[in-house]
Amino acid sequence: MERIGTKFRENRVFVPQVLMSAKAMNCGMMHLKKFFVDGTVAHKGKLIIGTVEGDLHDIGKNLVSMIAEGNGYEIIDLGVDVPATKFIEALQDHPSAFVGMSALLTTTMANMAVINQTIKQAFPEVITFVGGAPLNREFAQKIGADHYTDGPQEMVEILDKLTINNAS
Repeated sequence: MERIGTKFRENRVFVPQVLMSAKAMNCGMMHLKKFFVDGTVAHKGKLIIGTVEGDLHDIGKNLVSMIAEGNGYEIIDLGVDVPATKFIEALQDHPSAFVGMSALLTTTMANMAVINQTIKQAFPEVITFVGGAPLNREFAQKIGADHYTDGPQEMVEILDKLTINNAS
């Protein structure tokens, strides 16, 4: 998935090819999960991920989830239309996790801002990511998110850097 993620970021493949690759990866992951569980393949960290309240679109979130899982991250997928309270509950169970929020609709960007603010008030040390078609780095900075990514591979690369830095 790392290769397909890089090709996607470079516009050498497109969403249909990424989706087909993700489906194939998902099938493979079903067979490999036992190795993740028994410790043969080490987990790099945890990622709580969800599409923000008011938004029911999950293709981008699912792509990020599959690529991150394929790169060694445990995924806590909260689904779609996720309010701040669900993110907080998940963080109470997984306080060392990273948080990823997705939005496709411009109308839900305000919800993302509120959710990020709520997370940062309750868990100031938690690292948050935002992504989705209407978003950009300026918006991420404006709402106080730690990172904006324009694709799943970029997110995994940042997660890897953060995980390595936290381990040392």
